[in-house]
Amino acid sequence: MRTLVALFAVTLFACTGSPHQSDGGPHPHQLAEHGDPHAPGCGDGVCDSGETHASCPADCCEQDGSGGCVAQCGNGFCEAGEDHASCPADCCETDADGYCLPQCGNGFCETGEDHSSCPADCCDENPDGSCKPVCGNGFCEAGEDHTSCPADCCAQDDQGNCLPVCGNGFCEQGETHASCPADCM
Repeated sequence: MRTLVALFAVTLFACTGSPHQSDGGPHPHQLAEHGDPHAPGCGDGVCDSGETHASCPADCCEQDGSGGCVAQCGNGFCEAGEDHASCPADCCETDADGYCLPQCGNGFCETGEDHSSCPADCCDENPDGSCKPVCGNGFCEAGEDHTSCPADCCAQDDQGNCLPVCGNGFCEQGETHASCPADCM
């Protein structure tokens, strides 16, 4: 959440810190540094002298009465004047303290979620809090081996190195064109 607040503060400052965009500086929604000389023109990512939101919306933001950028729903930033109700694409739904509510299905196991309430985001856990291995997810996890999960784990030699598999599209150590022409050209 602190990162989100810091990002919001940086974005808010960037949109309100420079009331005039005609100074040749970077577009307030551009968070990248501007230092290299450029050929001015609409579409270059910089609101150059003579460009306005009306003449070049790709480079210049719409301004409010004080010269700051008007919040723009859909740009990925929850800006001043936006909230979940007015712009759910940019702003999360919050609790009474202003913290984002967990959202099942967003790929993050957030506070308030667990495997039983949101298996899409949260792994099933061992008693120590580590994730239980899942055979078939493409990762050879602790507790899996080639015998228990050949889909995720390779067969190994005595040193723990994966044995070559002819036909997997990789010319691995131990394979030659003679022994595996499908993998080794």
